[in-house]
Amino acid sequence: MELYRFLQQQGFGGRKACRELVDYGLVELDGVVASDWRMAVDPAAIRTLRVDGEPWPVLALPCYLMLHKPAGYETSHQPQHHLSVFRLLPWQFANLGIAAVGRLDVDTTGLLLFSTDGQFVHSLSSPRKLIPKCYQVTARHAVTPQLLQQLRDGVLLHDESAPLAATQVEQLDTHRFNMSITQGKYHQVKRMVAAAGNRVEQLHRIAMGELALGDLVEGQWRLLDAAELALLGYPAPG
Repeated sequence: MELYRFLQQQGFGGRKACRELVDYGLVELDGVVASDWRMAVDPAAIRTLRVDGEPWPVLALPCYLMLHKPAGYETSHQPQHHLSVFRLLPWQFANLGIAAVGRLDVDTTGLLLFSTDGQFVHSLSSPRKLIPKCYQVTARHAVTPQLLQQLRDGVLLHDESAPLAATQVEQLDTHRFNMSITQGKYHQVKRMVAAAGNRVEQLHRIAMGELALGDLVEGQWRLLDAAELALLGYPAPG
């Protein structure tokens, strides 16, 4: 593969832009400045890539990643009232057509997945997939056994024909509990807690399926590996 095509596949722009990056001496492969955009490269053999002085992880496409979403960001390419969550990702991903798997409300924090694999995004966003999503809920009022039992048994929400129940509920302290759901209704956790007689003050997604957010710092992202994709029931590409 010619170097400029490799740079295109990594999200650095169109053919002209990638050729110019090399012509201007801005591309380093394994510590050596590249001088010819026509040179043949093997992406699998490249250990380090720097463009304009910035390191870039060599992506094997399609790519899959998780972000620890902070509050105050909309999960949209065209946000209405807040910054787009896509601004937390390197600009190269926009050139690769990356999309979010579902969405989190502006004030909800935690695990959010992204991918350049449209099938992956569609599959995990589908309510038919029934992937449990676990949230840590901070309630306005003290958590009672009755509240937790109502959430387990199911509550009827406005405009719903049948009650919605949490698949798992675990109390953490006087005002916090973990709650898992498999659906993805509009503001579902907040509405369920309200229907059970309390109010959500903070909502933080800690896991999807067996994939946990872990210790990823708020506002940071990282790539997923094959083992983590398997935790979501999704086969790794290739």
